[in-house]
Amino acid sequence: MATKQIAGIIVIIGVGLLAASLLADVIGIGDDPGFGKQQTMGTIAAVVIMVLGLGVAKKAA
Repeated sequence: MATKQIAGIIVIIGVGLLAASLLADVIGIGDDPGFGKQQTMGTIAAVVIMVLGLGVAKKAA
């Protein structure tokens, strides 16, 4: 698999995690109402994953 494809997959995983973190209460996986500690950690992790994926894509270009 090419490096650009791997980078794209990493970015997609980050986007999915970001969506799940931001919408946790709406989709029923949130522990308590409001934006909690776990949602914050998930959001930060998702952004880090997306940035890493974009960095790999840029380096592969």
